[in-house]
Amino acid sequence: MPVPGGTCPVSRTQRALVALASLVGLILLVNLMGAATPLPPPSATSVAIQDTPTATTPPPPATATPLPPTPTLARRSLSDVASVKIAPTSFLPGRGPELPGEFVYAGRRLDFFVGRGTFAPEEVADMAIKAEHALSYIQRRFDVALSERVSVGIYHASQAPGRGTRGIAYTYGDTNVRIYYRAGEDQHNALVILSHELAHALQAEAYGKDAQRLADTVLLEGLASWISGEYWLSLSGAGSFQSRARELYHAGYRGNLGALGRGNLDVAYDMWAGFVDYLAGTYGWDRFNALYVSGRGRAPGSADYSGIYGKSFQELYTEWYTTLE
Repeated sequence: MPVPGGTCPVSRTQRALVALASLVGLILLVNLMGAATPLPPPSATSVAIQDTPTATTPPPPATATPLPPTPTLARRSLSDVASVKIAPTSFLPGRGPELPGEFVYAGRRLDFFVGRGTFAPEEVADMAIKAEHALSYIQRRFDVALSERVSVGIYHASQAPGRGTRGIAYTYGDTNVRIYYRAGEDQHNALVILSHELAHALQAEAYGKDAQRLADTVLLEGLASWISGEYWLSLSGAGSFQSRARELYHAGYRGNLGALGRGNLDVAYDMWAGFVDYLAGTYGWDRFNALYVSGRGRAPGSADYSGIYGKSFQELYTEWYTTLE
């Protein structure tokens, strides 16, 4: 019974229940506060990238069609993919191929080497940690994982194999990627380029190295930029590949989609990523996978578009352009 002018007495059992409820509430509050760290802030700089096989002798012709990756939760539109770092959880034993320069870091799946005149070894080690997070993100996005360690080399821009080349992926033979930067340049930009080159390694895993060697450049580079996802979009600050393509289209970048590669490669890669995004989103990943492995060489637009979609390359990109009006 209540005491007149006082409070209701509480039994030991009731006091224990109140304390337990408070403890549970505190645990839930701590869990809710454990939010993931967002990606690095956007950078406005974009760069040119190339992808080249490393075979010193002509590789044997493909004898079988590699199994394509299956469409899963990872292949959703960009807006559905959480803008968070994904912690690296897998580990590949051993060492990647030996590269020129100083060996500075062994990650869970990546080994890092650095030459002279570029980022300092401690900067490369910091980038290596971020690269492992980026690799986890793109593996989840594309639903494909590396099966062997990949070596990453970072060298001065003057050592690039082509003028303006910022990154290159060697996917035939010992898989390795290399990026080319001067000391003091934007390290976030370099990380984005590295994510693009690692995406080429995932393409080789998904479709097979022979199919990778013969992939249509529009699909090869467009898909690598698409796999890089929010990292790649951070270069332009765009919210999606379609919004970036629409911006470029209205800036006058239209006409022959394949010919864009003869001009501004940065623009070409953005537009090609938008085209890949459109094909996969409109017609599905099964058809896109079949298109990718139908490649007959690097020539833009040379894959079997008509055989897969019943429409030519030109008809398909013209159809896409109408959505950008």
